[in-house]
Amino acid sequence: MVNQFFYTRTEGEKTFKDSFNINKVVRSLTMEDGTTLVLIDDLHERAENVPDVDPKTGKMKGVKRMRNTFQSEIYLNAEDAARFQKLTTIG
Repeated sequence: MVNQFFYTRTEGEKTFKDSFNINKVVRSLTMEDGTTLVLIDDLHERAENVPDVDPKTGKMKGVKRMRNTFQSEIYLNAEDAARFQKLTTIG
């Protein structure tokens, strides 16, 4: 796929090769250390169980399901960030 940008993701001792569709990038933010945060156009909802606390007593009544809206954030290391910028810069 021509529209996929492959990058390296590291979690602890493990390294993974992931990708994202460059046509879905909404914004990218370069950090002081040369890394880049990429925001993807993929708003989605997630439901999770959270404690249901009585506001008057502060005691937990049980668990309730809460829905939140999220957007994918991808962190590129400095090397991948430089490749991403070169690939997406016109001229």
